[in-house]
Amino acid sequence: MIRLQKYIIVFVLLIGAIGMHGQQLPTSTQYVFNPYALTPTFAGYTGYSEVFLDYRNNWTGITGSPQTFSANGFGNIYKEKMWLGGEVMTDKTDILSVFRANLSYTYKLKVQNDQYLFFGIWTTFYQASVNAGNAIGIDPNDPLINNNKLNSSAFNAGFGINYNWKNLNVGFSIPSLFGLNADYTTNAAFNYQVQRQYQFHISYLHEFDDSWQLQAFSVFQKTGTVPIDVELSLMVIYLKRFWLGTLYRNGGVLALNIGGHIYNGFVFNYSYEIGLSGINNGSGGAHEITIGYRFNFSGNNYFQKKEDNCSATSKKRKTTRSISYPEVKDYNLRKN
Repeated sequence: MIRLQKYIIVFVLLIGAIGMHGQQLPTSTQYVFNPYALTPTFAGYTGYSEVFLDYRNNWTGITGSPQTFSANGFGNIYKEKMWLGGEVMTDKTDILSVFRANLSYTYKLKVQNDQYLFFGIWTTFYQASVNAGNAIGIDPNDPLINNNKLNSSAFNAGFGINYNWKNLNVGFSIPSLFGLNADYTTNAAFNYQVQRQYQFHISYLHEFDDSWQLQAFSVFQKTGTVPIDVELSLMVIYLKRFWLGTLYRNGGVLALNIGGHIYNGFVFNYSYEIGLSGINNGSGGAHEITIGYRFNFSGNNYFQKKEDNCSATSKKRKTTRSISYPEVKDYNLRKN
């Protein structure tokens, strides 16, 4: 009887996976200090080339909960106007595994003093696998389920635009351009469908003085027939180097972020999410750790743009050179 129940569980899981529309973009909080993780239109926003490694363990109180590994980064390819970026990600949840690879191109256009437009285009490859042998309570050596591994792949593309004026950013993008009625599959038994997605963001960094800053970030996302996702965050920054923040997601999640610039371009961030309501309540929360590196970065003003850092350094040098020192006279020598 127990054996029969296991087969029924596997069958139900497979049926659910065969027609799934799964979440294409796993939730993350790292975009509050690495905005490229939100949309490739932020590539080159600070003027530096950057890379990031991220690990996320979601719903820690549930066996077989999602675990996500990702790496993203971008670099300048022409006069700080053209930027090439990419991301690879693996997301594993019990019997389902999803691999995603992304390649992006971003162009930075200056429209007026301190005003820029960032145009981004990208292409994405998805690979999804369902392995019934990995299901909880199932013997992977059982001959009835040993070969029940299904694979499917999908291609998609996206584009976006971001307007930047000093510390203000407003943008819109379509991360998945091709829509709900387009099926991309290599296996008739497993149909992995990519849904069209829309995204809007706005952020502002307010500087109180040389020591304290406050960053506000809002993100609105709509995927297929799923209700709109809303994320609101506030982050306090000290000495432009250390930060502490909170994020609220309308699915009933509250996140806490803490991080900072460690040394010579290296940054670290840890976030913990707490479920407040709905399916997230009682899930055990989520942990996310990110390590990043910014190339050719000196100083500690991590949230300041490269051009602003260079201007401040140049101004400091000019001020130092213009200092005049009083003439020193040797009165003892005169008396002799």
